[in-house]
Order: sequence, then C-alpha cells, then structure tokens
Amino acid sequence: MMQQIIFQPLPIGWTKWDDKMALKIEYETNYGITCDYAHCVIVDTRCNKEINEEGNKTFPVQYNGKIYANSEAYADNASPVGGFNGNFLMSESAAKTQYNIIKQCYIDLKTKDGFTEGEDC
Repeated sequence: MMQQIIFQPLPIGWTKWDDKMALKIEYETNYGITCDYAHCVIVDTRCNKEINEEGNKTFPVQYNGKIYANSEAYADNASPVGGFNGNFLMSESAAKTQYNIIKQCYIDLKTKDGFTEGEDC
C-alpha cells in the first residue's frame, strides 16, 4: 500500500519556516517578455512512501511552482507568468542538518535548466 503525504507551503506573508523560500531568476515568458527579477515559488509538494519487494523504502517527491514577474507581483497576488515542476528522491538523512521537504524542493529546482543561477530570496 502506497502512503501519500501532501504538503502545502505557507501562505503569502508568512515567514515561520524560512525567510528565503523562493528563487529569483531571469525568466523569458512564452510571449518573449524578459522578467529580470522573476520570483519562483513552490505551491504544491507531494511525497509518496514506496516499499519494493525487498522491503527497501524510497520517498519520491513531486513539486509544482509558479513564476511571477517579480516579488511585488507575487505579494500583490498577481497572475503568474509561468510555471515549473520537478521530482526527486527525498534524502532520508537523520542528521540535524537535514533540510525540510520544501527546502529540498528548492535545492532540487536549482539543479534544473533555467534555475541554476537562481538566488534565494
């Protein structure tokens, strides 16, 4: 039986997890408009627990996000200019330095084309 856990990031304006839960990138929309300070925010995260026949556990994570023209557009709840999605296997480290799942999504996002130069913001 596969268990599913769904995580929702904090609403706009909340800062309890981390003050830097977005990426700033240069982004060109499908209409050719360049947004020099686009604001990328993860809006949906899903983690499944999977156990194979040998009893080994894996935790695949899928996430989706929206890209806003800039941080002001995000704060004003304007329509996004783009979107993104990604997936990875969640780290199972029990170390005290282990990142929460949302932070792991941002770390993974920074490995994707178009996001490698992203700055935490």
